[in-house]
Amino acid sequence: MSPAQISLGALVLVPLSAAVLTAALPPAVRHWPGLLAALSGAVLTLPVLWVVQGGQVVELSLGGHSAPLGIHLRADGFSVLLLLLTAVVGGLVTVFAAAFPASTGRHMVAGTQPGTLRWQPAHPAFWPLWLGCWSGLNAVFVAGDLFNTYVGLEMVGLTAVGLVALGRTRSWEAALRYLFIAVLGSLLFLIAVGLVVSVTGTLDINQAALVIAATPDNHAVVVTALILLTVGLSLKVALVPLHGWLIPAHAGSPTAVSPLLSALVIKASLFVLLRCWLWLVAPGMSTNVGAPEAVAAPAIATTLAWLSWTLAGLGTLAIVFGAVMALRQSRLKPLVAYSTVAQVGYWFLFFPVLLNPESGRLEELPVTTLGEDVVIAGAFGGTLCLVLGHGVAKATLFLAAGYLKEIYGTDELDQLRGVGRNHAGLVLAMGMSAIGLAGLPISLSFSGKWLLSTSAIASGQYWIVGVIVLATLLSAAYLLRMMAPLLIEAEDDGHLLNPPERRQSSLPVVVLLPPLALGLLTLVTGFSGAWVVDLLEVGAPW
Repeated sequence: MSPAQISLGALVLVPLSAAVLTAALPPAVRHWPGLLAALSGAVLTLPVLWVVQGGQVVELSLGGHSAPLGIHLRADGFSVLLLLLTAVVGGLVTVFAAAFPASTGRHMVAGTQPGTLRWQPAHPAFWPLWLGCWSGLNAVFVAGDLFNTYVGLEMVGLTAVGLVALGRTRSWEAALRYLFIAVLGSLLFLIAVGLVVSVTGTLDINQAALVIAATPDNHAVVVTALILLTVGLSLKVALVPLHGWLIPAHAGSPTAVSPLLSALVIKASLFVLLRCWLWLVAPGMSTNVGAPEAVAAPAIATTLAWLSWTLAGLGTLAIVFGAVMALRQSRLKPLVAYSTVAQVGYWFLFFPVLLNPESGRLEELPVTTLGEDVVIAGAFGGTLCLVLGHGVAKATLFLAAGYLKEIYGTDELDQLRGVGRNHAGLVLAMGMSAIGLAGLPISLSFSGKWLLSTSAIASGQYWIVGVIVLATLLSAAYLLRMMAPLLIEAEDDGHLLNPPERRQSSLPVVVLLPPLALGLLTLVTGFSGAWVVDLLEVGAPW
């Protein structure tokens, strides 16, 4: 067994073991296994990345039993990119939480007077829940079959609900609403899995894709399953109009929880959605992805086209609606949360490119001689660049917003006017992440927009370019709305602003390192767009 194969299983088992260990330890020392798990996650990801970057897919059959009977783990380029994002963001947020225990939530303890209760910072349940969530995330990214994908999604969803509930009482309603959404989304996905198994006889994704391609008579059942899982996973991703749970959950969570939810948790559902569309269904129904003989019946093709355009339309609506709502916010964390609603819309624009019936005639277009597989690879690579860029930038913004709220006891923008002079490093991190979130040059999101735009033009989907331009302008507007009050030093009449009173005098210097590191990564990763596209070719279905 190679080091990469060992790492594949350890990426799931190490954080899961650490979660069990932290639950048994006293609260004061629970952060140590968390830090060790974060370090282990980074180390274990490297052998997998090394092998996949060399052009090979890493596979492991647990217990020596291969699919469909055994548990089959698989890491291709798509998996590795999400594992890497989880290791980086999860590791830095873990450092933040360990250095700043109050950021992990509040819990009730007995007061000084008999029969009274008081709120105590540093929630002891954070570490078991977060490490369990980390294990679930890695399980989703390396699962080779649909059942273990479902198990991983359940771990992520239930632990994320628990993390949301670590705030004060106002977070409990948001957690309960999130629980209903998580259960409903998982139920729809599980029904879809049952339908796929009923016509393919296997849970393994690659094996099921081969059966789907070989049995056109079952395509109607498969498309029904695809619709169900798309609705269920869109609930978990918070695609407009299914986004209502996200704002109170992300904005009302503790400081160390919000970046995990926005940067990582919703990515698990998006990963499964894209995996099912591209690896499970498209090879047997789309000539653009599968073999030339993979042709769906006209009714099936029409249904898939309708579904792809519906997702793109909702994505466009999400971009506009999320941006407008972000502009209307007076508090920092809800503004950042609504920007997630807007950014989610980007991730659904490429579906018409995937199933565009005109893309089979690309050689006839005067603007390009690219083949269908190259265009789809570019659109998918651009989408993944946007996903990764969003994860890094959004983690920065939520950490910074939570930091300011902990220091001053509020995230009202009017009350935070002028605080930038006292937190230059934090504002610098926010500025770098704002560049990335807006998709300006030298950021990874800019590379993603460029790749998606060029692929859209190559396939004749010119409207996508217009949406991206509009979205960039709207992003710049609400990010300016976020940054401007923090940088104001004087009133209109020239009088200097008095910064608000601090609720806490100071925090450890190490607390500033995670947002600064993530802000810097937002820009540094801007040069890795071509690398992301090349890595996605490893194990790709086209």
